[in-house]
Amino acid sequence: MKKIIILILITIITLHINAQEKTDAMLFGHVKSESGGEHLSFANIMVKGTNLGTTSDVSGHFKLANLPLGKQTIQIQSLGYKVKEIEVIFEKGKSVELMIDLEDDVLNLEQVVITGTRTQHYVKDVPVRTEVITNREIENKNACNIYQALEGTPGIRVENQCQSCNFTMVRMQGLGAEHTQILINGQPMYSGLAGVYGLQQLSTIDVGRIEVVKGAGSALYGSSAIAGAINIITKEPSFVPSTTVGLQFGNYKSNRYDISSSLRNERGNIGLNIFAQRLTEDVIDQTGEGSTREEVKHKDGVSDRVATALTNAGFGLFVNDIFFKNDKLILRGKTIFERRQGGIITDDYYKNPFTDGTESIFTDRYEAELQYNKKFNKSEFNFSLAYVNHSRDATNDSFLNDYMGTHNDSVPDLRDMRPYIAKENSVTSALTYGIKLGSHNLLFGIQAFYDDLKETGMYVIVDTTSQYLGEAYKSTGEKSAKELGAFIQDEWNITSRLVVVPGVRFDWHNSGEEYTADRQISENNYFPKTDFNQTSFNPRIAVKYDISKKIILRANAGTGFRAPYGFSEDLHLCSGSPRVWKSSDLKPETSISYNFSVDYYEQNIKVNLNLFRTDLKDKIGFTDADPNIAALGYNYQWKNIDNAYVQGIELSVMTTIVKNLGIGIDFTYNHGKYKHVREDWIGTDYESISKYISRFPETTGNLKLEYTPKTWTFTILGNYQGSMYIDYYNSDIDIETGDQSKIKKTDPYMLFNARISKKIRNIKLHVGVNNIFNYIQDERHLDDAAFMYAPVYGTMFSGGITFDITH
Repeated sequence: MKKIIILILITIITLHINAQEKTDAMLFGHVKSESGGEHLSFANIMVKGTNLGTTSDVSGHFKLANLPLGKQTIQIQSLGYKVKEIEVIFEKGKSVELMIDLEDDVLNLEQVVITGTRTQHYVKDVPVRTEVITNREIENKNACNIYQALEGTPGIRVENQCQSCNFTMVRMQGLGAEHTQILINGQPMYSGLAGVYGLQQLSTIDVGRIEVVKGAGSALYGSSAIAGAINIITKEPSFVPSTTVGLQFGNYKSNRYDISSSLRNERGNIGLNIFAQRLTEDVIDQTGEGSTREEVKHKDGVSDRVATALTNAGFGLFVNDIFFKNDKLILRGKTIFERRQGGIITDDYYKNPFTDGTESIFTDRYEAELQYNKKFNKSEFNFSLAYVNHSRDATNDSFLNDYMGTHNDSVPDLRDMRPYIAKENSVTSALTYGIKLGSHNLLFGIQAFYDDLKETGMYVIVDTTSQYLGEAYKSTGEKSAKELGAFIQDEWNITSRLVVVPGVRFDWHNSGEEYTADRQISENNYFPKTDFNQTSFNPRIAVKYDISKKIILRANAGTGFRAPYGFSEDLHLCSGSPRVWKSSDLKPETSISYNFSVDYYEQNIKVNLNLFRTDLKDKIGFTDADPNIAALGYNYQWKNIDNAYVQGIELSVMTTIVKNLGIGIDFTYNHGKYKHVREDWIGTDYESISKYISRFPETTGNLKLEYTPKTWTFTILGNYQGSMYIDYYNSDIDIETGDQSKIKKTDPYMLFNARISKKIRNIKLHVGVNNIFNYIQDERHLDDAAFMYAPVYGTMFSGGITFDITH
């Protein structure tokens, strides 16, 4: 099979490498900033409607040869500047010189986006409000992974969920990761096992931009898009051969090594990207348990940050006009390998994966992706297919501790000490057809998803009422899911000012789970097989109205659903000994969401006000197992616990009223509650406040200052988090401290990061510091790994150098 694929690729490339017609018509010149006058390197100069193009060199100059004769439109693009188009007439054997000045676009209003409607629009014109994190912003943040890239985005909160393994997640408008659909090039390839550590494992080295769409997304993207969608869009090849090499070093051996190359053939219709990144981080121990910040500020010999060795590598092959004129084939491949280890660091104790207090997790991930696009006169056809193989090999001390706790502190046989092993295979595919009929842009689509997950692990019966108390056994779990969705959307341009976008999607979901044990652990030794069959019908309507060229109103409302499959918390817990039960009677969550926004655009200022609300029905929650479920060997279970809502107001301002100085400020007020108090807090002092949704700050905000005089860039980022409620579960009261389970209301705090970079021709130097004022959370309890709400280690420094080589 591999030989056939290689032969096909060689044939495709051979058929398309023939040289273009020699017209000897040439275009040359330079690209400069209209405001600052400096030359712009790496600007794209393209002949519109063809595959021909080039990139300006480090001095801002460019040259294009053998261009098509007659009148042609030259399109010039550069990050942070408005697109410019110039008509030029080319004659055989003659040259044309262009001196191009580009106007600043610091507000990114001419960034093209696709996620909100699955169709291309400029940010300012898209009917469904879309926020963009550009490649330039990612670079200025010095974000090496998706977790860091999303930090500071209004309405989004990324957080560390586990003190032991540093599991991270993203929250959008108060809803958890399970309500946010993360896409890679429009496909839901980020699911299952990737939902636990994927935010840190997915590198930004191949990311072109990230699009964020808030609010009801199930009408376009299916299950899990209740809060919205985050679409990670990868880079396309540059028009000239180029290579970028980056080296970065930081304290605690926080080092990063990058290399990426890009090239196209002479005709410009075949392009190739290749990339690799290596990230290494040593363990950090700066804090320990305590009820005050002064108590917390003492090392305890346990890792606050795990040691990590992470590698991302891959390629992207782009072929235009491969079968027909105006078609495009994209093939991508990517691998991710990670090792993370943490625990007791004295004498490198944590490096033995089977010791108490130790976390040792190995991840192997392989991605393959195919996309095909064909443009017709007034219509467009798109097909995509993606495959993911994701494996995890993990150990922690849950099995060891449970065994010792039921065997008078004696340890298990070494031959029984084996890791949790999980292997997941998933396939996703989508087909869309869009057509323009008068004032209507119709989009029809179908999407399919299949996932298969097999996992094994060692467990111990800890139920003191069971006759099998202390029995150690190997459990095997088999989980699978199948989804099929069909959707239709009409982008109706009623007038030049008013656009209405109704849409609807129908989904069918089937999933199931089955467990077996290698020995007798209950009277009937039977684990009920679960099976879910659900259908869902989700409409959405979006409206955009331009009051004027400066003021735009947007509103959307829609329903959503989340099927009871693939919870990240479930997979996280199952890497230890607790088993999580899901009943076949579990209902899918359903929701209705509303968003209304006002955008004001001026030449140097953008103001946005966004109001949102989501009502959840049959919210699925994580609880202790009921007695009849515990008797089967389960420690926890998922339940439809209650109805809930989240709502809030976001206000953001971006301005460049001072030359070369960009200022961004945003502030969000949030409110979220369950309909009733939570069962596990009834009868406690925290009963009344248990209605508030945990980990949902009342207020959040961000500050961004960016000063860019010529070849310098100075960036200051501030992140504010207001008070929030967070659960602390402790089954045993500490007689000395009196610590017991409680709901803590945290204090507000603000973190600051800074970065300085200097560009010297094709070399960029940069230094940075994160958590400048060394802020750490003021209370820590290691017996509840999820009790995290602020940094647990302080200031981090980094410095690096990047080489851009144009061949």
